[in-house]
Amino acid sequence: MRNFKAARCALAMGMVGASLFAGGCASIVHNGNRSIEIATQPPGATASIRKTGGGVMDVVSVSKTPCIVSLDPKGGYFKGQSYTLRLELDGYKTTELELTPKMSGWYWGNLLFGGLIGMLAVDPATGAMWNIEPEKVDQKLRSGQSAMIKNKSGFMVVLESELTPAERMAMVRVN
Repeated sequence: MRNFKAARCALAMGMVGASLFAGGCASIVHNGNRSIEIATQPPGATASIRKTGGGVMDVVSVSKTPCIVSLDPKGGYFKGQSYTLRLELDGYKTTELELTPKMSGWYWGNLLFGGLIGMLAVDPATGAMWNIEPEKVDQKLRSGQSAMIKNKSGFMVVLESELTPAERMAMVRVN
């Protein structure tokens, strides 16, 4: 009977010890891509997202607002991925916003639950240690020059050499 109790206690302690070193805390809570909500005022803008510092080939998503996009937070081992969000709509100024990686608070849960393996291997390798902020974008777009001219609420100065023949014919002298 005494040996049975000792074996059961050793098994329980072994399971607790193994669970402390088996996985990453942040990986358990939110593994995989992060969802980012994007809305604009007015709606219908083209939202294109590319990896920060990347070129045209690094575009990861193109959608019309409002939309929800899924982005990978992992940029490398112990490195989060940044993105640039570009919002475009005819008649409005193009707006760019940075989506940046922020360390997840759950990563520090490894001190209690995930152990060294979770903290030094699992969460950094999977990218689970990172969140992308902001999680929700609600951007009011500013009117561009074409909207100002269309609404007849202003004027624009251009070089005559840059005008088409039709635009030259529509010119109005102001002095």
